[in-house]
Amino acid sequence: MAEAPALRTEGSGVARVLVLHGWALDSSVWAATQLETNLDEFTYAYYDFPGYGPGETTGRHSAEGIDGMARGALSAADALGWDSFALLGHSMGGGTALRVATMEPDRVSAVVALTPVSPFGTPFDEATYAGFQSAYADPAPTLGGLAPHLSPAQLQNIASRSQLLLNKEVWDAYLANWSSAAFGSELANFQGPVTLAYGDSDSFVTKDYLAETASALPNANLVAIRDAGHYPMIEQPIQTVRLWEDALSSKEK
Repeated sequence: MAEAPALRTEGSGVARVLVLHGWALDSSVWAATQLETNLDEFTYAYYDFPGYGPGETTGRHSAEGIDGMARGALSAADALGWDSFALLGHSMGGGTALRVATMEPDRVSAVVALTPVSPFGTPFDEATYAGFQSAYADPAPTLGGLAPHLSPAQLQNIASRSQLLLNKEVWDAYLANWSSAAFGSELANFQGPVTLAYGDSDSFVTKDYLAETASALPNANLVAIRDAGHYPMIEQPIQTVRLWEDALSSKEK
């Protein structure tokens, strides 16, 4: 029997938003922004990809590829009884949000992708890929370089929680999933509005990195988040929530 999707919902608004986390943390990465969201206008559903979450991490299984991740997200929407919804995703989850939109364009009203990985894939040389793999042992140096506006305490919290929320096998599997995404040619399937947001201090997901994705989408808006790196929802939570709620407020009703 299929395992039930790991979901947390909050809010009572008619605007329904399925929220997808990134690589290094589960849905707890959104904690700072949950203090700022409008729960009268929106209903948020926070989904954990398979293999993520608190508790014993041994023996966990991962989704297979970015398509498997997107199918899991769609199963979460089905479990909620949502026939239509908007998507909010961060990094790996941002890329997955775009994949969901290309797979089921009639169900998705809009997408906001924060510092999203590329639907065309992210080719790394062997040494860089190995560096990302080995970062599981101590993610702080890698993550700190991508998000310079995190406080030391925030950075250490993310690094410590990574090892509590997923194991090394899950870490490696999702690295392979997001870096090998290959659905860029299908982006034109989704005609709805897409906001691609990047932190102006992110050394990885830059305006140039997102240019190919923005060009391939029929209705894309590329925006910078000031004084933020790869984790704008932690580095600039108020600014980031305003950005996505403004983008989604009139789209999913």
